[in-house]
Amino acid sequence: MAYKETEARELIISAVHRLTEAGLVARTWGNVSARVSEEQFVITPSGLGYEHMQPEDLVLVNISDLSYEGERKPSSEKGIHADAYRLRPEVNFVIHTHQDKASVYGIRGWALSGFSDPVLGKRVPCAAYGLPSTDKLRQAVADQLSSNPSAQAILMRGHGALCLGTDCDTAFQAAEALERICAERIGAVLDEELKMYTEQRALWPMPDYGRSQRSGHYFKLKTGSVTRIYDLRLVPEDSDRPAAVHAAIYRRSGARFILHVRSASTMAMSILGKTVYPYLDDLAQIAGPDIRCARHWENRRQPAAIAKALTGRNAALLEDCGGFCTGKTADDVAAAALLLEKGCEAALYAKLLSDCEPLNPVDARLQRLIYQTKYSRKKEGQAQSREASGQEEDEIC
Repeated sequence: MAYKETEARELIISAVHRLTEAGLVARTWGNVSARVSEEQFVITPSGLGYEHMQPEDLVLVNISDLSYEGERKPSSEKGIHADAYRLRPEVNFVIHTHQDKASVYGIRGWALSGFSDPVLGKRVPCAAYGLPSTDKLRQAVADQLSSNPSAQAILMRGHGALCLGTDCDTAFQAAEALERICAERIGAVLDEELKMYTEQRALWPMPDYGRSQRSGHYFKLKTGSVTRIYDLRLVPEDSDRPAAVHAAIYRRSGARFILHVRSASTMAMSILGKTVYPYLDDLAQIAGPDIRCARHWENRRQPAAIAKALTGRNAALLEDCGGFCTGKTADDVAAAALLLEKGCEAALYAKLLSDCEPLNPVDARLQRLIYQTKYSRKKEGQAQSREASGQEEDEIC
């Protein structure tokens, strides 16, 4: 039964906070909606962070033609939600996520089967790849909704997942169950491999390049428990000290934040020492169309090599030493770090499966361009607006 509009708006706000706390969504990735009648649903708006979202920010959309009311634009994936309500009359709540394990499992394009779950049933189909917010992706999902009328979730190759419910709770339970089952499947393939890389890395010390924040000619660098302030103009270029690495990156980019990432899959891919090509479109959008690896044979100019690998990107690897992420805000650099780990896990998973391909390079570059020219600039404008209103600046050190 459809929700009353006021109740639907409250439930969606509650759901996005539950999803964030459960680690199933972050920033504005994904979208949530609720049916309010046979003709309409309410959905999260485009480009507004969940932490700032209020019931009145949600958008009322018509199922038949996707027209909507109000000044805010609905999520660009509104068509997928409309199809879920049109094709599945029993569905009253829809959650689209980029949740980590389901996204990684889906890169193969295979259905998830061979399990039995009280919410998900015994099979989760996988929709073919399509660029985000395109008719191709919408049609691919609609095809799976039509041909799998009992499915409570749909994997979206290279993108994420769609979870359905007769109400908010069952849609949320579907998202949780999907993540748990996908984590088990991935772990069965990856755990021993990651253990091998962890043991290999333990044989030699790895420097901590820390995290930093820039203001003008100065940057504050934290390594371990020590925080120091440096003048960019006075840090020597021929050193491999952490300060020299951060200074080299700042000199070559417009970044204001830098983070050294040493998570498990990122470390494993850095030990392999190869470029990581995205299997997931959010990595291509936010980190770059490929994640380059600075090699140790460039060690005499290691800071410059790392800075070069980051050119035009917000993430890069350093052979045997994890990765570096950059951003114009603390939120940006944290997002890049999350996606670098997920993207490296996907690349390592693909390597072991040996039967799936990364995103088409043209698609990856296109998505990066669209992100930089539209969404990223919008985020930058919002950050400048907060600064102008006297709100506190982000901190990561």
